[in-house]
Amino acid sequence: IMIGILYATHQEADSYLVFSGAEKVASEPFALFRLKTPPVMVAVSGMGKVSAALATQMLIREQNCDRILNAGVCGALADRVGLEPGKILRISTVSEGPPGPGIPSEGIGCAGDLWQDLPTAHLVTVEQTVFNQTDRQRLASWGDLVDMERAVVARVAHLYSIPWDMIKGITDTAGDGERTALYRNIETVSEAVAEQLNNGILSHVTS
Repeated sequence: IMIGILYATHQEADSYLVFSGAEKVASEPFALFRLKTPPVMVAVSGMGKVSAALATQMLIREQNCDRILNAGVCGALADRVGLEPGKILRISTVSEGPPGPGIPSEGIGCAGDLWQDLPTAHLVTVEQTVFNQTDRQRLASWGDLVDMERAVVARVAHLYSIPWDMIKGITDTAGDGERTALYRNIETVSEAVAEQLNNGILSHVTS
């Protein structure tokens, strides 16, 4: 089995790349890294839905990945225990929020079996960063967490009948002025995500 891992940014990916010792094998159209044991390809797509969709398709069609893992950071939309900055969660369902032109009304559930010991959350993917209370409250009825890529990663994997799993670390609460919290927390949270990601991969290849 070839595992494909997708990150949006190098800031999110660097901890895992250093930890795993993955070797860079390409820079275009996406930064691509290879880990020989276990067999893993890591792509860094860049931010946004289009880049994430294309990079996911590249991992499946060109790198022959038959399982997609998505990792990174996110903001919290809901005010409840367990959604504080620093928490690591397994994504159980993803959607693109309020339906509209080109935005499906249904979410997609994760059929993967990794990170069963982690708490779960619903993730909403949107077009722009969310760092204000008005947008946060509007999106909170659609999910617990927010980012800019992951729902389309799931949709592409689903189209190709490829199983997918996602793990996210919370850096901020997506409210007014929370961009500074993202910058302050992204390195520490990405390190924690990398550790969980590595543990999940090892449990998969040894099961």
